[in-house]
Amino acid sequence: MFGKLCKYEFKSIVRTLVPIYLAVIAISILNAFMGIGSLANGYYDGLMSGLSFGRGLLNLIQTISVIAYFGVLVALSVLTLIIVIQRFYKGLLCDEGYLMFTLPVKPWQLIAAKGLVAFVMSMASFLTALVSIFILVLGSVGPAKVFAALADPKIWTVINRGISQVPSWPLLVFELIILVIVSGLVKLYHMYFSMALGHLTNRHRIMMSVVAFIGISMLFSFVNGLAMIIMGNIPSFKSLFNVIETMPDTQGIAFAMHLAFIGSIVYSAIQLAIFFFGTERILSKRLNLE
Repeated sequence: MFGKLCKYEFKSIVRTLVPIYLAVIAISILNAFMGIGSLANGYYDGLMSGLSFGRGLLNLIQTISVIAYFGVLVALSVLTLIIVIQRFYKGLLCDEGYLMFTLPVKPWQLIAAKGLVAFVMSMASFLTALVSIFILVLGSVGPAKVFAALADPKIWTVINRGISQVPSWPLLVFELIILVIVSGLVKLYHMYFSMALGHLTNRHRIMMSVVAFIGISMLFSFVNGLAMIIMGNIPSFKSLFNVIETMPDTQGIAFAMHLAFIGSIVYSAIQLAIFFFGTERILSKRLNLE
């Protein structure tokens, strides 16, 4: 049943976001030839040098293309955020919630499905933006130069030398991936928990959700600062930092990165548990759809 929930959620979000993905890619291709790309490589400058009307028209097209590109990027990020919030709020906290909570699934499954799909689609939006930037780079520099740079042995020699000096790099990459996933879910469930708290009130629920979000952010910012002060005064942490300073450069940096990644993962996991189970408890015990 959980799989069916995710499938239904994917279909609902994809219908809205895929058109904007296609628009971003299409406008990126246009910019690669007529907008940012042509401004960077000056391809049309000589071509249009003797045609005043043609050059003016080209400048207009370039300007419109650049504005359209940044406009669709902003629309992509804003629309993704709105869809993520709307799918949770309308799906579980408004009239649609009457139907969702009659399904033979537990509330945590509903919450998990919303978060999982929202995270995947957020990553899809991010990857779409990266692809659009790569297309612009191809248009600005030229495919031949880009692929020649990627195939340059000197670059791979430097990369291999750096990898050889940090034998634990696969573990670092794995820790970074886990951190990105957990921290991304934390941001989503932070919003969900705030909406669930705001929904406990009888009036101004959207405003109270925003207040809850800001209040939670301030609380964790205070906790972060307090934790840094406390750890800075613990002798064992000071000794650990002294040990790191005595290590060779690459080993010390790698060890410090391991500690930072693991500490961030643990802290983010604690936040995620608070937000997830807090949301689940509210929707299970205090749900008010009136």
